[in-house]
Amino acid sequence: MKASTLIKIAHQYGTPVYVYDGDAMRSGVRTLKETLQGQVEVYYSIKANPAIAVCSLIRQAGVDGAEIASSGELKATIASGYDPKNLLFAGPGKTDEELSQAISAGVGQINAESVHEIRRIQAIAKELNKHQRVGIRVNPESDTSNSARISTSGAGQKFGINESQAISAIREISESSHLNFAGIHTMLGSQIISTETLVNNCKSTISMVIRIAHELNLPIPSVNFGGGLGVPHTKDDDQFDISDFGRELIQLVNEIKADQLFRECRFMIEPGRILVSKHGIYLAKVIDVKESEHSKIAVLDGGINHALLPITANQYQVEVINRKPTECTTPITIGGPLCTSADQWRSQVQLSDVQIGDLIAMYNSGAYGLTASMTKFLSRETPAEVLMIEGRVHLIRESSKPADVLRGQYVPSELQED
Repeated sequence: MKASTLIKIAHQYGTPVYVYDGDAMRSGVRTLKETLQGQVEVYYSIKANPAIAVCSLIRQAGVDGAEIASSGELKATIASGYDPKNLLFAGPGKTDEELSQAISAGVGQINAESVHEIRRIQAIAKELNKHQRVGIRVNPESDTSNSARISTSGAGQKFGINESQAISAIREISESSHLNFAGIHTMLGSQIISTETLVNNCKSTISMVIRIAHELNLPIPSVNFGGGLGVPHTKDDDQFDISDFGRELIQLVNEIKADQLFRECRFMIEPGRILVSKHGIYLAKVIDVKESEHSKIAVLDGGINHALLPITANQYQVEVINRKPTECTTPITIGGPLCTSADQWRSQVQLSDVQIGDLIAMYNSGAYGLTASMTKFLSRETPAEVLMIEGRVHLIRESSKPADVLRGQYVPSELQED
């Protein structure tokens, strides 16, 4: 996005503000779909960015469905036009109320993460007189996710059912009166930028499901490889090659389909970050510039309350966009306005002379920004979100107002004064 466009957006909607490039998001979805050639279905993991306009755009760009992990995300996907039968419901802490809502809505598949959860789904489905498709999330015995920046498998994790328990879990589903076995789901890690690591994860999953299928002598309806497709944060990070990954994944899928127990199997992935992260920018204004012990510090009007993960990664590209950069740069720490030392965008980043009133852009902020932030800290307002489509700017979420902090709060009568 051009700096001039971003400056106009900041003037119109104020700062801080999130700006999303809808055309680039749409193009990314189509590239991934074309790469997978219909051999692997794509489900958008909406936790990456659940703004309903973004979810709608990605649905219209051609994904096969969405992966959700809460009743709130269920409502968001339905509001975004997704057919409930094209939703996959995952997550280790589904409540009875959430399961009831999902079953009542007709969610296509619930991926259970424990035997106890399978039994709860059966009881709820029976009470509702519904039949529900249920898969299981399995932790493979061989964990190849060492290169993942965020590991979600292996010993000691809260996620999924251990491979040693998978057979009994599938039998539990198959013998339940109101459940149908839907397949196997794995998720070995997140933010993986190595094609080799991702392919090895898929090989590990395939080896596991083959073992399970043959021990049960049971066709596997679906295999879900999960997500984990990462994005580079720094110039030193490798660029993830979707074409290479897609080509190797299709080869693996075609090989396993030669097995009679997998001839009718559906294969799925759940990308989130890779579809939206690099197509979002967070804009904030410099409120103050100071020096402390020979260190220069700029304080912005937004921070960890709006972008927890981008800040904790502390590697995102930062740029002054209202002035042309000069060859002369100085190290400066970029912090937010909150009363915690954790509220820091970048430490000692090289920038042209930063001044009060400058507009700072944080790139790669389209995923896990507002959706993963401490929005209640210091009771500050949340930023607006805007979406650019074909050159037009659309407000897709209003910023909150100071008075909104009072919404939903009550004072007991014993504390009220005359």
